[in-house]
Amino acid sequence: MNILKKFKDLLFESLRDNKKLIIVFYVFFIVCFIGAWILSADAISASLSGIQNASSSTPTLDNTISAMDILINNEWSGILTYVGSIFFGIFAIISLGYNGVNLGMFGQLFSQYVPNGGLKYIVYLIPHGIFEITATVLHSVAGILLFLFIWRFIRAMISKDVHGASEAFNQNKKVLIQSLIIMIFSAILLVIAALIEAYFSVPFSEFIVGA
Repeated sequence: MNILKKFKDLLFESLRDNKKLIIVFYVFFIVCFIGAWILSADAISASLSGIQNASSSTPTLDNTISAMDILINNEWSGILTYVGSIFFGIFAIISLGYNGVNLGMFGQLFSQYVPNGGLKYIVYLIPHGIFEITATVLHSVAGILLFLFIWRFIRAMISKDVHGASEAFNQNKKVLIQSLIIMIFSAILLVIAALIEAYFSVPFSEFIVGA
């Protein structure tokens, strides 16, 4: 119980201390999502114009992927984002932008080729997306914090006012701890998202909008 309470306290502190960065990254993701949905309309229409003539089938929301497959894919992507962010945090931004653009383009695809596709896609995305998109944003935030820790640690190491690696680490360990806490919380969110996506999102979308 003490461990859970300690984790909760550290999590709230981490989220509070990095609130502005989280909000900025959320806005960045939403802009990428909406921008890709709007701007990809002509490109998707042109590149896929022959599909409906060649086949009578249309894209469908897939509920055959297991929760474990979804979880492994998302967790692996999160780990890559986190580790890759040690290179000046660039990968955190690229990964977040890529996810926003990718989801936005899928929305445009479904809006063009599935009856009520845009609405169905949004309804499908909301239940698990609340957790998955939040985890995606937090992965990038954790990655930025990891980079900041490394950067500040190196600066402290070469500073004349700091004596040794131990002192440099102690001065900056709060940022590293917050990075790890946010990363762990993101992993928990992805477990919830995977279960919802595998077993609930598609039936919910079909129930609300129709198959």
